[in-house]
Amino acid sequence: MSSRTLAGRYELLERIGDGGMAVVYKARDRLLNRYVAVKILKPEFTKDIKFIESFRRESQAAAGLTHPNIVNIYDVGREGNINYIVMELIEGKALSDVIKEKGALKPREAVAITKQIASALSHAHKNHIIHRDVKPHNILLTKDGNAKITDFGIAKAVNTGTIASNTGMIMGSVHYFSPEQARGGYVDEKSDIYSLGIVLYEMLTGQVPFDAENPVAVAMKHIKDEITPPSKLVSEIPAEVEAIVLKATSKFQINRYKTADEMLEALNNALPSTIGISNNPIFKEKEKPKQDDITEGEEDLKGKKKKRFKINKVKIAAIVLALILAFPVSQLILTAIQVESAPTEVEVIDVTGMEVDEATRLLNDIGLDLEVGSEVASDEYEEGLIVSQDPLPKMIVKTGKTVIVNISKGSLDVSIPNVIGKTLSDAVFLIESFGYSKGGVSEEYSQMPKGVVIRQSPQAGTHAEKGTSVSLVVSLGEEIKKTTVPNLIGLEIDEAKQVIENAGMSLGSISYAPSEIYAKNFVIDQSIRSGEEVEIGTPLSFTVSEGIDESISKDISIMIDYSDAVNEVFYLTVMVSDSTGVYTPINYQQRIKANGSEVFNVTGSGEGNIKIYFDNALVKEYFVDFDTGEFI
Repeated sequence: MSSRTLAGRYELLERIGDGGMAVVYKARDRLLNRYVAVKILKPEFTKDIKFIESFRRESQAAAGLTHPNIVNIYDVGREGNINYIVMELIEGKALSDVIKEKGALKPREAVAITKQIASALSHAHKNHIIHRDVKPHNILLTKDGNAKITDFGIAKAVNTGTIASNTGMIMGSVHYFSPEQARGGYVDEKSDIYSLGIVLYEMLTGQVPFDAENPVAVAMKHIKDEITPPSKLVSEIPAEVEAIVLKATSKFQINRYKTADEMLEALNNALPSTIGISNNPIFKEKEKPKQDDITEGEEDLKGKKKKRFKINKVKIAAIVLALILAFPVSQLILTAIQVESAPTEVEVIDVTGMEVDEATRLLNDIGLDLEVGSEVASDEYEEGLIVSQDPLPKMIVKTGKTVIVNISKGSLDVSIPNVIGKTLSDAVFLIESFGYSKGGVSEEYSQMPKGVVIRQSPQAGTHAEKGTSVSLVVSLGEEIKKTTVPNLIGLEIDEAKQVIENAGMSLGSISYAPSEIYAKNFVIDQSIRSGEEVEIGTPLSFTVSEGIDESISKDISIMIDYSDAVNEVFYLTVMVSDSTGVYTPINYQQRIKANGSEVFNVTGSGEGNIKIYFDNALVKEYFVDFDTGEFI
């Protein structure tokens, strides 16, 4: 690729990865002279402003995480329409590639990786960051033996392996996300623990527990289907490790490990001497035969020399002689033992519903042993009877095989679960999972977040028959109290302030304006019309009268009588003076005395006078108040 430099610092060298959301480049940090990875958002995401802001905000939060098992984020930036993250460059493989190449890992390898990721999640959770997309693709295995998790807190792009919520927020990769993510419910630290449990399952078995033709079908399996114990697929998995997988992947958040630290402690107790992956053969190539053990031989069909093992004739002769001397006695004994104890194949019988003594006798009769496993609750079988068995009935096994059975401890003493604080969908799911049904749902205001359950009936812990309906009260959030906007018009300033306070509103701004109707310092207008319903505390602004604006001109009508004219035809002049003190001639035209009179309009402001002239001779003078229209 042609070299490009971002921020005058990061020189992009080559593309090393391509995902649904971004392209990753190997780059050189010119300032610190080191290699880094630069993740650049694809162009189709740069048009979504909300997505970009979320991308930057969450990336900056994740940049505060410092942990040996977390890929470090060095920088977050934007250049033109390019949004990028600068991260630690990891030389190694994604766990997803390792599983694809090797299949199931050894339990010790799988546990070693899981312990490191659990430690990383613990650090993130303590810093209030939830990953939301823990999966093998986001776990990198370095050549020096470390597991590192990447892509903290970054929403993923929609593709065939992800599901989005109704708001468009990507909730995680479908094969690894939790039931609450599948339902669009509340996601917390235990959702990451569930996903890590699925990752551990895949490392142990080489496959994910749930798969289907489309993401929605996989999501439904996470919600409804029971997980197949990994030991059913790989028998060598230790029981302690399997127990960790099953606890971490419980359908109910309350049944999972409370914290990543608690899961880490369980992993340490399960395999306390687990080796680090640096000693595992994940990245090691198969050893080649030593040169001393091979020699040149005849040519093959292509003319190349074949390699063959060098035979030590002295050693071979000694071994053959020992076998010949030992054969008369040892071989006869060995042959007799093999004939006597050679296992045969039998079909496993169904012992469910039986007592242990009876089942033991029947299994012994066909050459199988019985071992009691766990005591489990059962509504189908009475206390003391066998609930399940492994191997299953009709399976073909060799004689000498041990059948492990689980024993009923009677019906589970089920009580109403506590659903207070859960979303309505999660509460209903939990109630129905315990064998109860949803009753009536009502709503009321409370200090609890909107949409969560604030009360239930019967109360949590109440013993009730299956099928009992549980009524729920869901929060509407804090009540928005209303008040009626008072009428302030005509009130004096201080009185208006008191009325606003009494109505539960807050005082907004006070402005001033002239008024011909209301005297000075009285309210002439308000920002919200009186009688409207508004939220308590809403600010109410009002306007106060400055009195009459003397700068505004007003008209006054004057009756002019022509009888004072000397000449039959004369010139009429009107001179007006107002508060400005300037006389202004507003008329100089001929009039005919015989016409009698006329009404003349003059304009001014404040106090002034009006002078009437006939042929330049003053005949009348009036003193007026233009604002009131009165003659003084």
